[in-house]
Amino acid sequence: MRVMRFTLWLVFMTVLAVLLAVQPGEAQIVWHGYVIETSAAFLLAALLVASLVLYFFYRAWRFLRDGPRFWRLRHNLRKMEQGQRQLTEGLIAIAAGNAAEAGRLAVGARKLLGVMPATQLLQAQAAQLAGDHGAAREIYMSLAAHPGSAVLGYRGLIMAALREGDWGEAERQAEKLRHVKPDTPWLNLIRFELAVRRQNWRDAGAALAQAERAHLLEAPRARLHQAALLVADSDLESQQGHTGEALQLAERAVRCAPEWLPGRLTLARKHLAAGHVRAGMRTIEKAWTATPHPQLASIYRTIVRSNNVLEVYKQIERLIRFNPEHPISQLALGEAALSADLWGEARRHLTALAARKEATQVVFRLLARLERRESGDERAAAQWLMRATEAPPDPRWLCAACGGGHEDWRALCAHCGAFNTLEWQTPGESRSGGKLLLTGTTLDNGLA
Repeated sequence: MRVMRFTLWLVFMTVLAVLLAVQPGEAQIVWHGYVIETSAAFLLAALLVASLVLYFFYRAWRFLRDGPRFWRLRHNLRKMEQGQRQLTEGLIAIAAGNAAEAGRLAVGARKLLGVMPATQLLQAQAAQLAGDHGAAREIYMSLAAHPGSAVLGYRGLIMAALREGDWGEAERQAEKLRHVKPDTPWLNLIRFELAVRRQNWRDAGAALAQAERAHLLEAPRARLHQAALLVADSDLESQQGHTGEALQLAERAVRCAPEWLPGRLTLARKHLAAGHVRAGMRTIEKAWTATPHPQLASIYRTIVRSNNVLEVYKQIERLIRFNPEHPISQLALGEAALSADLWGEARRHLTALAARKEATQVVFRLLARLERRESGDERAAAQWLMRATEAPPDPRWLCAACGGGHEDWRALCAHCGAFNTLEWQTPGESRSGGKLLLTGTTLDNGLA
């Protein structure tokens, strides 16, 4: 663009010079009785020179007037660029876990940029990374004292309290922030986590619903957590003897997450507790179609309520028709046949699992039990038990956060306190991540 403008200007001046050379013309100026005669070209050149002289004088005057301010501005911009660079490098050092480098860059950024929320936050995080929690707390409190940076300060204080397991302090700081900035979206995540820690399932559900409306959680994940809260609340109502309320909560959990196995298990148990045998059987049969599970078979046997083991076997045989090829179906039928002393049927189903290499330890233990009950052959039983030691372990409810095992699903892991992390898995398999844990990670997950 500059080259084009210069070219056009040069062409214009060249054309003007040519015109004046071809048709020079004359100019006459009369001023107070004086007559000045000259050529038009000379007059134009004189005017041009005078204009340039005036322009240079104007620029010199502007330079003398605005020069110091301009240089100060350039100096400040240079400092700001250096400070921003150190601030960025400090955040990178925080992410890399380099406490010493982060602290050095935080001090440098503060010198260049002054005391501002960004530099204070970097200093607080560097101090926290270095283990100086007292210094970090002081900086966060300083940030919280000013309305413009209150959210940053309270967020730091809340997260520090959650990491230290000080739930009371986290709740106090969250309440202060609610009074200062009630429309802070992630406060609902804090409310949810604290309510879950207190096992106040209904408050947790209300907070979770608000967090979902604020798009802090994906809808499928929020629905799964909501179902887990309803199941936990249903179990609490059962413990208090409120059978009808427990059943309604379990039904809501299944509507919230129809394919979720713990919800189906809970609904079947609540139907059984309320005396709704038919409804309980339909619930298990529907769940079996999608996900056969040993605990579903166990509840189904309870619902049958018969002392006749042959009748129980027939009912289990009816159940597996909803998903006959699944290994759990074969296991359930083999176990029921063994209990009914149907040796041939039990052996057929259990050995079929072993032949297809779908047998876990429980299958070989059942085969050992079969040998003892059918023929008393301890040698054959010992061989099956030897194979059990080499077989894959039986699946169980494992925590995706810490790997702790549980006999039944529960909302909170008994080992680490994580919420809704229990999955039916074989020990040793890779566990899925990304769950909402009660270890101070709610804010990280929600604000990421």
